[in-house]
Amino acid sequence: SFPIPIAIAISLNEVRIKWLKKSIQTVSYLPYFISWVIAANIVITFLSADGVLNTFLQVLHLTDEDVLFLQKGEYFWWIIALANTWKGMGYNSIIYLAAISGINPEQYEAADVDGATRWQKIVHITLPALKPTILILLILAIGGILNTGFEQILLLQNNSILNFSDVLDTYAYRYGLQNGMYSYGTAVGLFKSVVSFILVITANKITRKVSDSSLF
Repeated sequence: SFPIPIAIAISLNEVRIKWLKKSIQTVSYLPYFISWVIAANIVITFLSADGVLNTFLQVLHLTDEDVLFLQKGEYFWWIIALANTWKGMGYNSIIYLAAISGINPEQYEAADVDGATRWQKIVHITLPALKPTILILLILAIGGILNTGFEQILLLQNNSILNFSDVLDTYAYRYGLQNGMYSYGTAVGLFKSVVSFILVITANKITRKVSDSSLF
């Protein structure tokens, strides 16, 4: 989901109709302020046997029977990825919009004089200007890659797909709190923190070699 906020920010920057731009921003930001309890219920209702998606698939004659999406482990990863993207993409795009607003307008004016198209201005002006911000946020995203989301996974998973949906956070919760193995749960959490730290250091070193931008 990392590239989606970048694409949204660039797309919104190209919208010239102010009321349309503000409307799209508002709609894309709203899911971020909804708690995962509500968001998970929306996803469950949407994917249920009598939900919108099953109805849509049957209307198009793509399937003859209800598909139990949340009972199939191979679908769970896609469901979580899409749910996370939907919930956070609008809010995460704010950082990129702020970076775009800091680009010198004279660069775009010079490109207009040279006859550059909108796509050429995005490729040669907007994206290079966003590169430092993208790299820093990418480093942070890599460092948090093990934080796959405790709340949403706990709310959407069930015992039939536990082998597919279990992550370190839910594993530590189940063994550490539910089974009373507090020291074991703490060890799992510490292991995750150590790996995340190693990932941040590694990503930062690689970024420093390929670019002038780095986190530290």
